[in-house]
Amino acid sequence: MMPCPIPSPEDQVRFLRNIQRLLGEGQFVASYKFALLMAIADLAVTKGDDTGASLDLHTSDLAEKFVEQYWQQCRPFEIGGQTTGVVLQQNTGKQAAVISKIAHVHAAAEGSLFKFKQYDSGGYRALLRDVDQVVREMPLWKLQTVGAERLDFLYPNLDRGTQITLQPGVAYCLRAFHGLLRDLIQGAWVRFVRKLNTIRLGSITDVSSFLFDRDRGNLEVYRPILRDIQRGQCFYCAQPLKSGSEVDHFVPWARYPTDLGHNFVLAHAGCNNSKSDYLAAVDHLGAWQERNRVHCEELVARFTAAEVVSDLPASIRIAKWAYEQTEQAGGQVWLAKDVLKRLGAEWRLVLGV
Repeated sequence: MMPCPIPSPEDQVRFLRNIQRLLGEGQFVASYKFALLMAIADLAVTKGDDTGASLDLHTSDLAEKFVEQYWQQCRPFEIGGQTTGVVLQQNTGKQAAVISKIAHVHAAAEGSLFKFKQYDSGGYRALLRDVDQVVREMPLWKLQTVGAERLDFLYPNLDRGTQITLQPGVAYCLRAFHGLLRDLIQGAWVRFVRKLNTIRLGSITDVSSFLFDRDRGNLEVYRPILRDIQRGQCFYCAQPLKSGSEVDHFVPWARYPTDLGHNFVLAHAGCNNSKSDYLAAVDHLGAWQERNRVHCEELVARFTAAEVVSDLPASIRIAKWAYEQTEQAGGQVWLAKDVLKRLGAEWRLVLGV
């Protein structure tokens, strides 16, 4: 079978225009279509590649992404630091079924998805089955309907089975424009939620943070683990850590917003602030890869004991995607304060690409 060519510039522009049409012209009764688009884009990063090939995705994987996306949105909304006790509406009329199902277990798990997975695995599997069924019955086969027209540019609407196959070139585009797509989808999602909750929200403007931002204070649990593994040294400059150290996403949160244990390092505040949203240079990438290899068992054990999520293979796949995209864009990476370098192909040797 002949390999699929990567999409031409014209194909990529057409893809983005179709995404705009879905978000601008599509019928949205619930927020499911936003969650589905975001889930497909995220899975293209962790399961796809940049060859232009098609990509099979199972609805069970989509359901897991749904739960991850909606989990924090199922907590009661706060106004001025005061809990309202109300979960924001995400469906016209009756609350969205997925929201209701997740909210039912959210409080019992003390707001921790990790605890729910670990200590009620049967309940978690049951939740995934329920969400999987909702995904297959509701948004999956309606996502690409715009008015009376079906675009079918993401995947063919062949049946209501448990798998979709992304069209050739789609995974490539989702990976190439992931950051842009995330901003577009989340922006449309916020506007939808605001419209459904106009009276409840009033003049409150920061709905986006509630829906999508994680509590950065939760990162404190990683500090003692990373300090021990790094022997009290800053990951980037190798100088002793004293006061003012910060837990940093090695692959920046701005590139791929997820909290996976192996992606964290402990750094001086100055190094962290200087690195900001840049990828770290290849020397740092090699150190990160080596740390995760040498301390793999200890890291997993301590992350599990601390009840935080870790997934080394997923962290590596995300890193490969981030460095691939940066190289293709001719981007720069951060070496040290005020020192940036153009990223070449040497990162591929480090990550075994």
